[in-house]
Amino acid sequence: MRIYRSQVPRLAEEIVETLIKEEDIEVRPESAPEAVQDIRAIMDEHLRQESKIVQKVRDIMHERQITYDQFGRVKSQVCEEYGHLSGDDGIRWIIGQILENFMITHHVEEVFSDDFTMRKKMMNIFKRQLIDEADLDREARSRIKNVREGTPEWELEYKKALEEIRRKKGLQEA
Repeated sequence: MRIYRSQVPRLAEEIVETLIKEEDIEVRPESAPEAVQDIRAIMDEHLRQESKIVQKVRDIMHERQITYDQFGRVKSQVCEEYGHLSGDDGIRWIIGQILENFMITHHVEEVFSDDFTMRKKMMNIFKRQLIDEADLDREARSRIKNVREGTPEWELEYKKALEEIRRKKGLQEA
């Protein structure tokens, strides 16, 4: 799963609304927008780091003339080098940061539920809202016909197909 910038506001609002409604946290009505903003800031920072990693990966791939089919492998290496968690591990990290924030922010009056309960609820929200990157990859690959994979032409067609799918689904690059 991957978070797109366009999804951040909706995710943050749903997390706060759900946890308030289900009495996991107590937030004064006038503090709810700030609680949402705290969560947005956590996700935005993660996406900022993710963007830096992706640019580093692109630079490495260009410099070493590595084909796009190796993007995941190179990204994993760079993420490990920088200590950055990505994909589902990144989402678990974000959830951990949100839980820590609940304990220190003055925008959340009280936390009633245990971490495990709130982690589970937040993970369900993420799973419901987020697009599986593997699904996007399969859809983009299915659109490419009569071009051999691994060639520069294939990489160009793949990139175009992926961008078109993301645009149609209202997603933006991280």
